Amino acid sequence: MEAVQTDPMVFHPPRLKRGLQLAVGLPLSLVILLPTLFSVWLVWAPHVVELRVDQDQLHINTAPAPISRHRTIDLTSVVAVEELHLDRGRRIAGTGLPGYCVGIFSYAEIGRVWQATDCSRDVLVLRRAADNPVVLTPPDRERFRAALQNGSGYHESQPPPETGRGWFMIKLMILLTPLLGMLVPLIFLVAPARLRYRVVSGGFEVTTIFGITRFATAGCTARHHRPRIGLRLWGTGAPGYYTGTYRVDGVNAKIYTTSVKEGILIEGPGTRVFINPENEAAFLDAIHTMGGATE
Repeated sequence: MEAVQTDPMVFHPPRLKRGLQLAVGLPLSLVILLPTLFSVWLVWAPHVVELRVDQDQLHINTAPAPISRHRTIDLTSVVAVEELHLDRGRRIAGTGLPGYCVGIFSYAEIGRVWQATDCSRDVLVLRRAADNPVVLTPPDRERFRAALQNGSGYHESQPPPETGRGWFMIKLMILLTPLLGMLVPLIFLVAPARLRYRVVSGGFEVTTIFGITRFATAGCTARHHRPRIGLRLWGTGAPGYYTGTYRVDGVNAKIYTTSVKEGILIEGPGTRVFINPENEAAFLDAIHTMGGATE
């Protein structure tokens, strides 16, 4: 429970009904957070490429459970097996993480392929009579090629990707995404209750969920105002919470409000701020008491 505010120089904006905030904020939070959490799981989960040759069929299992994929290739359709050094290819569909390249790719040397590799350039290419080639990087290539000829006798998994710099950067970016996603529920559900204004000597302070900003009132006037709100240049614009720099009445101004319909405009040399304290008369009296001019 929030402590009761007793400082007479602290003013709160009116709290608007939370229906619209909840109706927009909760679905938007889920839309953002669920995919980002899935991305975190997808990067941290074990990435496996499992190869098995049995009964004249090549079985390839890829991806982390529970979305693992199984691909079966009839060895009678393979017309040639060759080792190639490929230039950098282009991913068309699938996954391209450091040490784990699975999906449909395209290369200048052999065209479109389906591959399950460790992303290295030296690969084993299985050419097929009526389909795109398959590109693999089996750990033991000699034993794998012998198994293709015999039709059985091979079962091996590709080593997991090494945790090098590439993986570190990807994991760092993936970790930052849910943190940024958390801003949505904070702004919609928490931030409006944290917004307040405090009149101090020579100016006033605005407290938001991200900190305190102080404005000087020397040479400024404060008055009731109904603004014409234009483009948001920087900041937040959510139902019941508006902060940042906006075009107000055709010029730039700072806004810290729960509503942009009406409030108090403080303007003077280098200062143009629009706020909406619930008790406007008391706020204007406090500004006047602290030496600010009011209209």
